[in-house]
Amino acid sequence: MYTIVKKKIEKLKHLLWLEKKEDDEFFTKRFQEFSLQKIEKSKEEGICFYPLSFNKKNQLKEGQITVIFNFSADIDYEHSFQPGSSVKIFQIDTEQGNIINFTDGLISLVRENKVEVTYYSQKSHLWMEHNVGIGIHLTFSQYTYTVMENAINAISVADGDRLANLRDIMLGSQKARYVKCKPFTNQWLNESQQTAVSHILSSLDVAVIHGPPGTGKTTTLVEAIIETLKTETQVLICAYNNIAVDILAERLMERDINVVRVGNPAKVTDELLKVTFDTQYYEHPYYIELLSSRKKIKNLEKELNKTKKRTLKRIKLKNELYQYKYYADTLELQIKSSIFRDCQVVAATMIGSSLKVLKHFTFSTVFIDEAAQALEPACWVPILKAKRVIFAGDHKQLPPTIKSHQAAQDGLMHTLFEKIIERKPECAKLLTKQYRMHEKIMNFSSKWFYNNKLIAADYVRNKTLINNDIPIEWINTSNNKSTEEREKDGTSIFNKKEVKLMLKIVSDYMIKIGEERIVQEKISFGIISPYSAQVKLLRQIIYADKTFFKFLSKKLITLKTIDGFQGQERDVIAISLVRSNHHSIIGFLADYRRINVAITRARKKLFIIGDYSTLKGDTFFDALYAYIKENGTINYNCFPKVKQLHTKKKVKNKNDKSVNLNDKNAYLDDKSVNLDDKSVDLNDKSVNLEEKNAYLEEKSVIQEDFSSSPKPDIPLPAKETDEISDTTNKEEKIEKNLTKTKEFFLIKFLRKIF
Repeated sequence: MYTIVKKKIEKLKHLLWLEKKEDDEFFTKRFQEFSLQKIEKSKEEGICFYPLSFNKKNQLKEGQITVIFNFSADIDYEHSFQPGSSVKIFQIDTEQGNIINFTDGLISLVRENKVEVTYYSQKSHLWMEHNVGIGIHLTFSQYTYTVMENAINAISVADGDRLANLRDIMLGSQKARYVKCKPFTNQWLNESQQTAVSHILSSLDVAVIHGPPGTGKTTTLVEAIIETLKTETQVLICAYNNIAVDILAERLMERDINVVRVGNPAKVTDELLKVTFDTQYYEHPYYIELLSSRKKIKNLEKELNKTKKRTLKRIKLKNELYQYKYYADTLELQIKSSIFRDCQVVAATMIGSSLKVLKHFTFSTVFIDEAAQALEPACWVPILKAKRVIFAGDHKQLPPTIKSHQAAQDGLMHTLFEKIIERKPECAKLLTKQYRMHEKIMNFSSKWFYNNKLIAADYVRNKTLINNDIPIEWINTSNNKSTEEREKDGTSIFNKKEVKLMLKIVSDYMIKIGEERIVQEKISFGIISPYSAQVKLLRQIIYADKTFFKFLSKKLITLKTIDGFQGQERDVIAISLVRSNHHSIIGFLADYRRINVAITRARKKLFIIGDYSTLKGDTFFDALYAYIKENGTINYNCFPKVKQLHTKKKVKNKNDKSVNLNDKNAYLDDKSVNLDDKSVDLNDKSVNLEEKNAYLEEKSVIQEDFSSSPKPDIPLPAKETDEISDTTNKEEKIEKNLTKTKEFFLIKFLRKIF
């Protein structure tokens, strides 16, 4: 058994090496011959902020500097920056395009209007030089890979200890142990949530909460942590990114749990900042004394360096230096101990759990949230400190981001969370009741991804924004002549016609709801796409359209890629699938988990805009299309737009006896004939109707004929035989009306004369 586990670990090492190599090469190439053109490309990829303006600089301690830069406008697009990210601060000559300076740093804070970066430097940088642009760019993080490599090495050599047991349970055939305990009950949790908490409390080794979208995974995890703290003094909570850690920490703080946040929070709130380790450390009563001791140590070291000979003075300086160092170390230890002594929960990212401040810590239980989004090597980092591990996540949603195609293909995309569910299904409990979506939006994902086990809560089951609304619609662009286009650099795809169509659909639906109601009730819209180029084009057009300005300013419309939207939800979601080609190439739409994320973001209304002629033949999209056809509605192109009739004057001579209704696709279905007075000759005795497929009802209004693909709710044109007889009757009626009109004007004329 150990040999099999050993081989798996060796393979994991190789896969991580491939990813590290690809990541390093990517940034190395990007910084070679760095230029304004490359900066623009990096901005589009969300790995560069440029241009920035200098705000202020703070000297934290010797050589450590924090600089705050302002954005030229609020950041409302997707980016990969988060606290702790390794970056390069660069200065570029805006006239020549040459790089003047590169400085390595770490992100401390990212907000909508500013970014804070910490760096170490002995020299002073001039951040306000004339004709110099400032920017920051993500860079390769050697530290992150070193931490993951160390974790893999640790589990590889573990033997006969708790880490070895956990490794063999998760990767080998050793069974996870459970004890019988009293079933957990809580009136605020549903049955599946209570079962999951009971499962965690009975676990001695490993337990997994599988939480599909909207099922209250975080709520369940919070309750499990609170119940665990009744028998344990302290636990560690982790997630792969800062945002997930902050959400969990905030929820626990709301329940009066004492939390210490290690690292830099992504969510900048007063409550979170107060509980960070750094804030508590710097505000501790002993900190001033510690600073004084360190200053004394620095002065003693300088004096000692001046005294080279072994004299009584040097010996005295050495003893004094030793005493101050011991005193400073003792003070620092006391500060750390007092911070963690009364703490119930330590919160950190997976990589952050390896920080020096937590070096010698072990925890009876480690909770790992959003574990299905994390690389396996990253998951092992906090497990090194654990006696018991609880995972929470959903492997049916987006997997971790991997740069190396080879590493992903060979198994790095297969997360530890997924491996445990596959190898040890008894370790996992599925949450089954969801509180987000209309039942018809939920059902397809439930059937395809979750074995048809999801049920909708009563208060969302049939909830729509408009009475008798259809909650899910597919707008099929097969006949729209829409075509996908690739960006010049070939990295992403967009579809111009789908962009226009999408905004038309959203605009029309907003009109149906009503602008005032949208603002008052804060009805939210999410416009999403798998492709960043499509989102970029959508953003350009929507920001230039005054129709959406009010909603954008109130943040009622969000535009993001599907990947950037995971974890969020909106009342209305519109998805642009983009792909439209003659070869049925669907690219990474073939990762159905991405579409699962997209569909399950919607609460009450879901629009899918896509070319079914490109997607058909794919098992998943065939099933989705068939489901919507049966349970929703399939539309073609867009909602019909009624055109006003504009008759043109066609006069060959004064005796012309015809009125030309000049619309080849004329399609009449009202009870009146709209004739422009200027184009009607009173001597006309006939009406020339110029369309074979014209469908006339009594006294009609001309509308646009959607002959290529009539919508289900639009009556089909009458048969040709019916048209002829019906047209004859209509002509007779129209002729009588014209005769009456002639008589009216004749009488009016005679009255004026006499």
